[in-house]
Parts: sequence; structure tokens; C-alpha cells
Amino acid sequence: MASEQREYIRIKDKAIIRLSFLSEKPLINNEFPLPLPPHFKLLNQIVAAEAEEGNLLHAIETDSSSTAKYFKIVNAKIESLAKLILASHPESNKYPEQNVSISETGIDFYHSKPASAESFVAINMIFLPNYLSFEVYAKVITCEPIEDNELNLDPMYRYGLQFVNIEEHDRDKIARRIFHKQLEERRKQRLGQ
Repeated sequence: MASEQREYIRIKDKAIIRLSFLSEKPLINNEFPLPLPPHFKLLNQIVAAEAEEGNLLHAIETDSSSTAKYFKIVNAKIESLAKLILASHPESNKYPEQNVSISETGIDFYHSKPASAESFVAINMIFLPNYLSFEVYAKVITCEPIEDNELNLDPMYRYGLQFVNIEEHDRDKIARRIFHKQLEERRKQRLGQ
């Protein structure tokens, strides 16, 4: 029962969304049709390495807090350099950040191109500020036009996607993202922010 409830927890988050529209339902073992740009891939690898070294850093901290502090500073420098590389890359502005709503089973966001309900997409989701990224397939559940005549903007569409053929490790990463985001929100509420 608890795992069923967990699937429906949705959070608000910030992400960069990239879409590729598919002509048919994706197969599990096919090569992903929307590769992550190299500058985003670099940051994603740094984030993944940081997650893997967490236990090691904790063990080092037990033996020598000054050595652990040194490694944390080195990590912060590397992450800052990677973010600077990303910010200075000419394609970075091509993918603006936006507000999204995500759960372990799907995501809602806005996009400038429409899609038919029941169609399939490949999606890169790059969550900010740490640039944690996911490559997943999804089924379009809803795609509704958003009209804003007051601002005279280009047409936008509100998407509701359901993840399909999602790898268990990606679902786990999304669950951890949701959990950490919830902790962050609770911390802000306690501090009155």
C-alpha cells in the first residue's frame, strides 16, 4: 500500500525539458533517440560520481574531518567549473528552464509544439540546480493548448506524460529526487522561508 501511495506523490520542480516525437511505441533495448548534449552529460557524470563517493566521503570524515573537508572543497570547485562550462556553452540558452510537476510515474510541463494523446516521446529531463538528468520514454496522456491573449505569446501546450519502459534505476533516481525535494521544502517551512 505504501509503495502504491508513493507513486502518486507529485512535486513542483525546475527542469530543462528536451523532447523528441516518436512515430511508434518505443522498444526497451533501442538506442535512445535523443542523446544528452555533451555539456549536460559532463555535469550529469559529475553528479553521478558525487553520489557514488558519498559513502567514501563519510568514511573519510570518520577518520579525518580535515581531509573530508578538503575533498568537499575540491568537489565544489569541480562542480563550479562544470557549471561555468555549461553557462558559457552557446547551446545552453537553447534549452530554457521551466517549472514542472513530477512523480515516479510521469511529468507535467509546457512545450511549444503539440502532440496527439496516446502518442510517444523520448524526453531528456535535466533538473536544476544540480543538473541531474534522466532519459526516458513517455506516453502523451494530455496535450492541451494554453492561450494567453493578454501577453500575445506564441502558442504553448500543457503536456501530461506517463513514463513507459522506465528502467528501475531511473525510477529510483526520480524517487530520490522527489524525496530530497520534499526534505528541502520541509526545511524551508521550518525556517519560515
